[in-house]
Amino acid sequence: MLEFVRRNRVVLTSGSLLLISLLLLSAGSRERRRGDPVAGVVLDSMRPLQSTVAGGLDALASVWRGYLALVGVKQENERLRLRILELEHQAMGVAEIEETDKRLAELLHFRSTLDGDTVAAQIIGRDPLPWFGTVTINKGEVDGVRKNMAVLSPFGVVGQTMSTGAHSARVLLLTDHNSGIDAVVQRSRARGIVEGALDGGCVMKYVKREEDVEVGDRIVTSGLDGIFLRGVIIGEVTHVTRGNRGLLQVADVKPATPLDRIEEVLVVRGPAQLKESTP
Repeated sequence: MLEFVRRNRVVLTSGSLLLISLLLLSAGSRERRRGDPVAGVVLDSMRPLQSTVAGGLDALASVWRGYLALVGVKQENERLRLRILELEHQAMGVAEIEETDKRLAELLHFRSTLDGDTVAAQIIGRDPLPWFGTVTINKGEVDGVRKNMAVLSPFGVVGQTMSTGAHSARVLLLTDHNSGIDAVVQRSRARGIVEGALDGGCVMKYVKREEDVEVGDRIVTSGLDGIFLRGVIIGEVTHVTRGNRGLLQVADVKPATPLDRIEEVLVVRGPAQLKESTP
């Protein structure tokens, strides 16, 4: 007990003095005495303590109000942060929808330039091995998709179907080394076969040496292979190799279709051709 009193003597003393002053004030108020020198002395002596205590209580109340305000601000900031994240997700969703709508509009416009039976498909898988150029689409035999059908995009040739299932099909891209498309130079009508190259591009082979082929020429399908309709762009010549000997020349071709970014394609299910009004 003595140890408790010794540790808290300041608090106990202050509390006792404050209690005595309150009792004296209460007694003076009840008896309504006009003259009490002892009470006046006590009041004067207790005034600094009372002021200190009152100031401390006001400071404590101010700190508490500030703490509550900070807690409210923190909660409001967290709510606003979550709302911003929600709006960002909504904005990304809207942007993705708008981009999809744009691609589908381009595909629909391209489809309107073709005279024939086609079906739109979405790419749902890609071959993870870099030396194989194949993708999987979400249309198959129940949709009328069969092997060796041309696959196109608004940019140009994509490839051809190589195997089919009930609801999906694998497409051999024009950049695969197993691919071969009968093609012509649009400007000079020089003919050759466009094959896939190991670097992810294409080459136009079996072009006669005397044929006119230049960098920048557009390569289009000839329509003579029984798969691709005539006049669809394959790519652009980036380099021409003519050796000192031999009867042929080779042209490097950059595909017109960004094969690593396209998501929707058209599968040509039967005889088709570009409409006469199509550039």
